[in-house]
Amino acid sequence: MKTNKFTTRVLAEVAILTAIAFALDTLQGGLFRGLWPNGGSIGIAMIPILILAYRRGFLAGLLGGIAVSLIQCLTGVYAIADTWYNVLFQVALDYLLTYPMVALAGLFYGLYHNAKDNKGRVTWLVVGTVVGGLGKLLCHFLAGVIFWSSNTPDNFPGGAWFYSLAYNGSYMLPNIIICALILALLAIKQPRILDPNYEEVVE
Repeated sequence: MKTNKFTTRVLAEVAILTAIAFALDTLQGGLFRGLWPNGGSIGIAMIPILILAYRRGFLAGLLGGIAVSLIQCLTGVYAIADTWYNVLFQVALDYLLTYPMVALAGLFYGLYHNAKDNKGRVTWLVVGTVVGGLGKLLCHFLAGVIFWSSNTPDNFPGGAWFYSLAYNGSYMLPNIIICALILALLAIKQPRILDPNYEEVVE
């Protein structure tokens, strides 16, 4: 396994996959507009960042995740908090940290590339996707509890904490499952998408 550095090629891949992630996020947001009244959608927007994380490592995935989040913030007005520090905290939880959290999958980069067979590779893909997806869910969950608790229906069991978990989990858990399944298929059918050196390290 070769060590990936930020070469021109790697940076180009980051740029391309960042653009794809943003386009997919925008598309799925439009398709599901109104279904989740406070935001949320089901789709595959996490996949480009996950591919970066497994193809080039955690730092490349993190760079792509930060770029997607920044573009989201620059292309819309989301702040509703009443003070500037609450605005920053809200935007961080709802947007700036969400896609960088997906890049946590890159922490399993070495385990994925050192796996000896498809079963091992798929296992680490699923583990990383779950970890990255749950990290994104955590951001949305905390934002829901801290900034959106007023949207909790009256007498909802467990109050704002359980409502935020149920609300955000209702779209994030399907996203995690869908992305894990697609990445598993890519690992088996098109492994070079996730590992540009596949033929060099696998006989």
